Amino acid sequence: MGCCKNVIASLVCTAVLCGAGVAAYMYGPWNKDNDSGSEETTTTLTAKSSTCKNCCNGLESNCDLPIDQVTWAMVHNAMSSEYDSFYAANNDLSLEKALVAGYRGLMLDSCLCNGDTIVDVIQDFVTGNDEDTEENAEEQYLGFCHGTCGAGSRKPETVLNNIKTFLDVNPNEVLILEFEVGEGTLELLYEAINDSGLEKYVLRDEENDGTVTTWPTLQQLISSNRRLLLFAHNGGMESCETSTCPEGIFYTYDHFSQTNWNDGDTCELRGSVDTIPDKHGFFLMNHWKNDENLDLPSKTNAEEFNTYEFLSTRLGKCDERVPNIVAVDFWSTGDVLKFVEDQNTKIGGGGDAVVAASRSGSIRH
Repeated sequence: MGCCKNVIASLVCTAVLCGAGVAAYMYGPWNKDNDSGSEETTTTLTAKSSTCKNCCNGLESNCDLPIDQVTWAMVHNAMSSEYDSFYAANNDLSLEKALVAGYRGLMLDSCLCNGDTIVDVIQDFVTGNDEDTEENAEEQYLGFCHGTCGAGSRKPETVLNNIKTFLDVNPNEVLILEFEVGEGTLELLYEAINDSGLEKYVLRDEENDGTVTTWPTLQQLISSNRRLLLFAHNGGMESCETSTCPEGIFYTYDHFSQTNWNDGDTCELRGSVDTIPDKHGFFLMNHWKNDENLDLPSKTNAEEFNTYEFLSTRLGKCDERVPNIVAVDFWSTGDVLKFVEDQNTKIGGGGDAVVAASRSGSIRH
């Protein structure tokens, strides 16, 4: 959900320090059709939790919980991975592997790409070249990137088709996708979702007016086979309370509160002071922090943040409400999935009334 505002400058600085030629050669996604995820199959997308036939997102005790009382493990900038040849990636491994491992939330950024590489990005930055996008509109295409397609991008048709295959193969799994919509991409993104066949899984609010206050349980979504929740912000998405949203897509901030970006220590809220966590169904904890010098993703920070002890300590500081979405960088590092599983076990099993009540916003500790 967070976007590194200085990503291009940071990338340029890194490239200069490392030697632009060497860094570009090693990390540059030279071919816009290069997408390692295209090789995923029904076998490789079978979830580890698939052997539990009566489970909902991995636990039987999850099934009767409303979806805003379940804890969700989410991948921040999920399209960005070293596995998929991203420069300064947020993750080591692909989003598909995250789904198989047990993550049930993905953050994706949509962009307009034109085939530029990291070398093009550096040259444009250094020369101050800012091409008129309207003149090059015929060369542009939709991609999932972070900040600039030249630092890496994934083809939406590949990503969305793989997500559909995952849902096809794993009928007891429910997913959340949260899109940060790039300028000029909303319509293209909506078309890509429909073209992928995901539409049949999308949860649709009959009114889609942003006024959902009671969410269904995981079991209800599984039984109705509406196992995909879509949220989006920016790029023309506005509150569904005041504007018409694309069918099946909720405006993120009608339903989400979130902690600050680059804050791995507190539960301070991002945005207006009126954005209190018990006003929305979902409370997102941005549990990642970029490198302080270059403002680029930091695996070193993730190695600390993603430990069970660090996660427990931070959630213990949330004195108004316990977050129910934990978004991390370098998802394959640490104990995030174990932590989330234990949180859900406490709530679904009734073993921790304080956590359950805090999740609903009904008490303060």
